[in-house]
This record gives sequence, C-alpha cells and structure tokens, in this order.
Amino acid sequence: MKIQVLGSGCPTCENLHKSVEEVVKDLNLDLEVEYSTDIAKIVELGAMSGPVFAIDGQTITCGKVPCAQKIKKAILSAQKNKPTQIKQSNENACSCGGNC
Repeated sequence: MKIQVLGSGCPTCENLHKSVEEVVKDLNLDLEVEYSTDIAKIVELGAMSGPVFAIDGQTITCGKVPCAQKIKKAILSAQKNKPTQIKQSNENACSCGGNC
C-alpha cells in the first residue's frame, strides 16, 4: 500500500502529513507516508487543491485535513481493496483556500 500526502509545504499540508503518520503508527503498519511538494504529482492525481491524501494513487481527500478517525477508516478500507473517498467540506480547509 502506498500512502501519500501532497501539498505546497504550508502548515495545513504538514498537519495532514503528521496526522496520517500518527494513524499509520497507531495501526502498527510498517508503511512509509510519502510527503511531496511536487505540484506535478498533485496534477497527476487530478486534485484541484491541496493538501491531498492519497492511497495507491487514488485521491481520498483534497483541500482539507480529515480527523484521525476518517483517516483510519480510509486506510483500513484500502487494506480491504475498497478505497473510500472522504466527503468534502470546508472543515479544516487549507488556509490558502486551496491555492497552495
């Protein structure tokens, strides 16, 4: 399983990376969470705003930082080969309005 967090490097993006790493650790998974500020990778995923949380190349969320419980649910679903996108809302949206 490949888990990625992509963004501009802003504090919101870094918070998402930290949250995903904590969930992976809590689940006792031996996985690396890739963090990238490469805009080309974001475009490849078809995301229109950052930060982006992706599993195995599928965007799970973009433009927000979901709570730990939603991150956990997405990772566990992906382990069962049933990746689930997290509903989007403006809750915890990137401080730059998605322009990072």
